[in-house]
Amino acid sequence: MDDEGVKSALELALERISALPELTPQEIAEQKERENAPVGTAIAVRYLNGTLSDAELPAELGRYEGEKQHIIRRALLATLVRELRFGCDPRDAQRALLGASAVAPLKKNFCDAAAKSFERILREFEADKEGRLEEFAALSRQRLSELGISGSAVRPNLDEDEEWKLAVSGIRQTYEPQLDKLRYELLQKISG
Repeated sequence: MDDEGVKSALELALERISALPELTPQEIAEQKERENAPVGTAIAVRYLNGTLSDAELPAELGRYEGEKQHIIRRALLATLVRELRFGCDPRDAQRALLGASAVAPLKKNFCDAAAKSFERILREFEADKEGRLEEFAALSRQRLSELGISGSAVRPNLDEDEEWKLAVSGIRQTYEPQLDKLRYELLQKISG
């Protein structure tokens, strides 16, 4: 191929590129978010799995600069804050908050307050659940007794009782808005 053919192919490619619509600032921001947020999530997962210590988090984040660091930091904190949930070991939630404090040391007081609120919500949930547990255990013993199964060794297995599972789900739904609010407010306070 001669220079004339290469030149016209190059010109053709440039014309095609110029005909493409330009990205809006919002689309550019979304693209940067899609590219960088997974890095923050990955750092958080490595921390939560014990691969990184809380002392290493700031250094890991420091490997990035500018807007990229801001996006990665926000994703990292969001992943850590999501650990404040039902079914999570309280020690894991505590570790997540310790990591958030390491990334946002000036906001440590917000993390400490969130830890106390999280513990309070869990205590209230467990107390509510325990109150309903006795009620369901009595009903289950009564049903077994009606089937002719009784005695001191008979203990109902509520973990397999569908009504109990529904009741626990309902109790959880009662407290979930409090956890949502806690996670949202904490993330707003520490990611800014």
